[in-house]
Amino acid sequence: MGGKAIINWLRQPTVLLIMVGLVLPNVAFVALSLIGISVPPRSLPIILYLLAAVSIRFLPGWAVVAALVVAFSFDVMFCATQLFGLTLTEALFALRFINELDILSSKLYIVLIVLLGGIFGLIFYLLLRQGSKLRHANATAMLCLGVVALPADIWLNTPRDSALWLKLGQALPFESAIGNSGYMKLIEQPNGRHMLVVIVEAMGHFTDPEMQGLLEQAIRSNGIETRYDVTSGMNNFIGGTTSAEMREFCQTRDSYLGNIDAPRPDCLPFKMADAGYTTSAYHGFSGGMFERSKWWPHIGFQERHFGEDMMQPGEKLCGDVFVGICDPKLVRDLAAHLKAATTPQFGYLLTFNTHVPVIVDQGYHHLDCSRKDSAVPEREVCIMADAWIELLQTIAASFAAADVPPTEILIVGDHAPPLWYRKARDLFTPRQVSWFRLSPKG
Repeated sequence: MGGKAIINWLRQPTVLLIMVGLVLPNVAFVALSLIGISVPPRSLPIILYLLAAVSIRFLPGWAVVAALVVAFSFDVMFCATQLFGLTLTEALFALRFINELDILSSKLYIVLIVLLGGIFGLIFYLLLRQGSKLRHANATAMLCLGVVALPADIWLNTPRDSALWLKLGQALPFESAIGNSGYMKLIEQPNGRHMLVVIVEAMGHFTDPEMQGLLEQAIRSNGIETRYDVTSGMNNFIGGTTSAEMREFCQTRDSYLGNIDAPRPDCLPFKMADAGYTTSAYHGFSGGMFERSKWWPHIGFQERHFGEDMMQPGEKLCGDVFVGICDPKLVRDLAAHLKAATTPQFGYLLTFNTHVPVIVDQGYHHLDCSRKDSAVPEREVCIMADAWIELLQTIAASFAAADVPPTEILIVGDHAPPLWYRKARDLFTPRQVSWFRLSPKG
């Protein structure tokens, strides 16, 4: 078939309709999947594109364009919820904070924006210029191909550890690091020591024991074992960071959205406040993100400290898309605060420097992430591991100091990294995060 024949074939109404309703809206996602980038199954978006294309038979071109814009917007939101572990309601709610992010610092995001913009620009052009042809197309052929595409998409893109397969078998039981580590006993019977919970952004559990050992070595460094017993383990997770906060502090899978306007007295920080502890929470990013400044007090944190409150002029900042105070600095500041405190403290640190996408090496150099034979393959994971090691070593060094009061410490990941590349995701145990507990000796 010559070039002219191919062009004439592509101009056929039925072929054009297949291009508009099935091929072009999905080609970018197919390409991403083929090069190893994780793409969630998109059954509902695929159906919406097909229905929008069929509507050309009775709607004007501009109305079909509007329908496709709605379908595309839903597609983007749907993929975001699957990748970052948010419910659709939480994802829509999070849109108001988009101005807090520096999205254009990520080359991958820029490429996706340009690619999708070009593809949908072509779709809109075809609808507006070839509308009369498309109205006479045979929609049956496109719908039949769509029926084939839907199960193929589900089979190829649904991870075997996903909630879909869990629902077909046994549901994932509820777990928390506070429960699994024995830390809950300290909540039920406080011993008067300071307490600190650190939720670490994207700190999953490596499948390779040697890689996981890098984190173990980091938390056991700097002489910490002369003052503390160190134990470790893992627990399952569902959802994103806010889900982890509710998991640990309220022992539930309920969404944080229910706590924006109403207190939840059964959450653990309230219990610690009732036991005479001052409850304080720290985060190096904005308190407006996910409205933590509103709902943290409703789960029992009397004092809240956010990046905009603690940032000093000229201070070195960390992060890429999410830019704020460096997590290790906050650890040192927290240790100093606990040292100066005259009443029992229940502290909470939410880290964020390892939030995906991680682009820039922060320069800790515990790992040589420029080498192909690095101890942690996949550059983005290596940079994240380097930052986790720095964080854990800083915790060890800060609390190994003899002048810092003995503190009951629990460190836990919020969720596994929502990485784009399958090779990178496969480095982590599905549905599991790491935890480390430091218990003062004596």
